[in-house]
Amino acid sequence: MVLRIERGLRWILCILLLSSCLDMEHKGSRNDIPTKGELEIAVDVNDSLLFVQLVDRFHELYPKAHISLRFMAPITLLEGVRDDKIPALYVNHTFDSAMVDALESRRVKVRSHEIGASATAFIVNRSNPNHRLSSDSLRKMLSGGCKTWAKSNEPVVFALLKNDLIYHDLTLFYSKQGGKDAKKITPPKMIQLASPQAVFDFVNKTPGAMGFVGSNWIADRGDTLAKHNRKSIRVLEVQNPKSGEFHLPYQSQVFAKQYPFVRTIMGYDLQGYSGLAQGFLAFCCDQSGQVIVKKSGLSPALPPARTIQLEN
Repeated sequence: MVLRIERGLRWILCILLLSSCLDMEHKGSRNDIPTKGELEIAVDVNDSLLFVQLVDRFHELYPKAHISLRFMAPITLLEGVRDDKIPALYVNHTFDSAMVDALESRRVKVRSHEIGASATAFIVNRSNPNHRLSSDSLRKMLSGGCKTWAKSNEPVVFALLKNDLIYHDLTLFYSKQGGKDAKKITPPKMIQLASPQAVFDFVNKTPGAMGFVGSNWIADRGDTLAKHNRKSIRVLEVQNPKSGEFHLPYQSQVFAKQYPFVRTIMGYDLQGYSGLAQGFLAFCCDQSGQVIVKKSGLSPALPPARTIQLEN
């Protein structure tokens, strides 16, 4: 009788141990799997509205996954990667071969995939009578030769996110427009601000300001903050120097690369094993994630396929 009881207790103990293994919390370093566990992901603040939606949906599909987002300016984010402090990131920037080699020399396996495309929107105060910005006018502003707005005579003030990559993009644009002898850009006045929302607020109260923000902050027509931001300022049409045509930083013109300041949204998994970073990156590239990218007003890497039914 005692023997039977002992065998029964051992059987129950085995079942409990197996159950606890199957339902383990996957907390702690290197203890996560693609659909379970905890992970902090660094995200380019220019795309913050998009990634809040992506993570919310991922949590709905996989309740045992717990992803927290850390929003950072792009340059600060890339410095964190260099200092080996970030296991996964999403940024409007593509690592060059030197960056990948430097990471892999530290035995960091780099997995990456394009998520979609965004753009840098040029925004001005609603009182500004200008609706377009020609490439020639932008070049003159960057050179310091144009200090006031046409039609209003308000002094030009550049407003941008601190540690954003737009300064690099403008420098690249200027060098291409000015040739090899182009000097470093010297805009009339430049203000660096702590967040994209701070850029909107500054532009909203400064008649001569021109702000530079990620298009996610205005393009998502279902987001109340994006709607408010879009109504509070004017988005400029910017001339493409190659075609001479003017374009806005919205989905169709970003997808066609007609807008001149387009940026690729890249996802990077630096965990080095099959963990939650890999699972979330796969979700972002899957149809479920790509539909959210499209709904947010950005350009998905893989536009959803259309089904066409043919009838005899």
